[in-house]
Amino acid sequence: MNELIEQMKNYGNEFYLLRVSIGPVQEFISESRKTRDLYIGSRLLSLATFKTMRPIFDAYGLEAIIYPHIKSSKERLSSLPNIYMAVIPKSKLDEMLSRMKNGLNNFWDEVQQKVNENLPLDCKGYYGQKIRSPFYMNWVAVPVTIEELNNTYKPKVKEIIHFFNERKVTRTFDSWEGSYVQKCNQCGHREYSPEIYLSIQKKFKNRIRENEILCSVCLLKRLLNPKDIDVPDQKFDSVMDVSAAIAKKLMEKGKKEKHEIKEFTDNVDRIGKMIGNTQKNGEYYYEDYLNYDFFKKEYGIADDPEFRELCDDTKYKLRAAYESLGIKEPSKYYSILMMDGDNMGKLMSGDVKLTSGEVLKDTNFTLDFQKKLSEILSYTGSNTSELIKNQDEGNGLCVYSGGDDLLAFLPLETSLSTTNKSRSCFIDEFRKSNIKQTFSAGIVLLHHKDPLRRGLEDARQSVEKAKGVFKDKDAFCITLRLFSGSVVAWIYKWEINVPNLQELDSIKVLDVLRYFVSFMLEDSENKLSPSFVRDFMEELTSFYKYNENKSTWSLNEKMFKSEFWRLLKRHMPSESKLWKEEFRDGILTLDLIAESFVYMADPEKNKQVKHTKENFENFLQIALFLVREQIGGDFK
Repeated sequence: MNELIEQMKNYGNEFYLLRVSIGPVQEFISESRKTRDLYIGSRLLSLATFKTMRPIFDAYGLEAIIYPHIKSSKERLSSLPNIYMAVIPKSKLDEMLSRMKNGLNNFWDEVQQKVNENLPLDCKGYYGQKIRSPFYMNWVAVPVTIEELNNTYKPKVKEIIHFFNERKVTRTFDSWEGSYVQKCNQCGHREYSPEIYLSIQKKFKNRIRENEILCSVCLLKRLLNPKDIDVPDQKFDSVMDVSAAIAKKLMEKGKKEKHEIKEFTDNVDRIGKMIGNTQKNGEYYYEDYLNYDFFKKEYGIADDPEFRELCDDTKYKLRAAYESLGIKEPSKYYSILMMDGDNMGKLMSGDVKLTSGEVLKDTNFTLDFQKKLSEILSYTGSNTSELIKNQDEGNGLCVYSGGDDLLAFLPLETSLSTTNKSRSCFIDEFRKSNIKQTFSAGIVLLHHKDPLRRGLEDARQSVEKAKGVFKDKDAFCITLRLFSGSVVAWIYKWEINVPNLQELDSIKVLDVLRYFVSFMLEDSENKLSPSFVRDFMEELTSFYKYNENKSTWSLNEKMFKSEFWRLLKRHMPSESKLWKEEFRDGILTLDLIAESFVYMADPEKNKQVKHTKENFENFLQIALFLVREQIGGDFK
């Protein structure tokens, strides 16, 4: 018998199935200019959820929480989902809800107090004025008996989800209060506090720009230290730290062996002392930002001839350090990765697809089964988070990883491989339990000077596009937003089965992109010239024919392949080792690329993609971009 049911017998036979959500989610997290704001916002939401959940498992044990899965009462998951479900005695509902709401309010008061302790003397007490909490709690409860938990669990889950969806529709919105006072630069709707702002800005000039105006809530997120809310500090203060992550790692590894790197880092330490920030932030790894004007804007430093001279010398030493490592300056672009489990609502309410293709019987969707799903999501979230942060893997920042959803920032160098591994981490964990579950993703390639909020919105829209094109979802969308303003989007399935490569069960499409890009970044004796792509794109239209009777396009596969190989011979040295490079099982990598190209460009094989030719062209444009940014497909 289920451990929860056995435990609950001590409290009688009448209970409530309780479903709770803590909000706001997207608006609270995405109201960010820096990755630090995003990171803190996500952690605050997770901990707010934890605080409302705690009275339940303090009273009835961890087993009373059906999902998410929590390993111990002391564990404060940094990516706790904002929705949870539990079982509580019917007679204790009102008391428990009161304790949960108190937990939420007390948490916000505690956070305010932490920030208040760090304020300048003339601002002390500001956060003691009970700044209104941005958090709210929605809940729905349905009566349930021991017998129903044992024998008819799925109908009760369907019932509570139905009522919960109704509750979301009737969510109470408070009107924004305030006058025509200047609004916050970050959220755009709350007013800033002029009476304290100048003093705070002066003390925290390393965190607040000279022209930046923040409201009380956004200011709290900016001033709060991670250690104040019991989460580890993170190494990325801004997206510039993300784009430069690989260069920083290589510098750290080589500084003991190469004097050029030591001379550069010594200069960085001197600059850090002069600006009052000793962290080696991402700006140090770009020549464009090693100047007085940049540091004045970011840190408010006074003009000083010695400082200007130091910046010029550091720029020279940075160039020498890169030359000693044999690398170029890192790209100013980075990747936002947003992933979301497909049809998770159906999965958690009992509509489960098995790997055999069958659907799980209603009688088999038990309380134990749902707890098993919660466990899988917990392990998936934890494993994916470690993958993102691992310096030998993603080397990025994981904002949240709840198991069924993920938001992370990655340097371009690791973006494609880490995205593939994150998906595998998710689906493999379900396969172990004989469940077929898919994942869709939005991947945004964005300049580190572009607004973060626009990148996050692009990521959300990319996930929606990926889910919207294919009936069974299980897809990704890469959106390239160039700093010039141009936007290119490529949508495709994660894996394809190519008829002419039956030896392979399936081909991971992102691997095709990675190999193709890496071929164009080989040394001059072996590389495929990027001109191949430009010439091929010029000829692409001639391979298609329009059928007026059927209103469809068709691809002349023979012409496509013939031109592919002709241009390949023209743009790659005849002695290149790439002609003989094997992908797997005796299949040449060039054959893999050629056959994959034909498949992706063929409207007949991509009927769910409205504009197959344009979609394929966007794939080629993204490949050229990665070559231009010197991102070697993760193989370098």
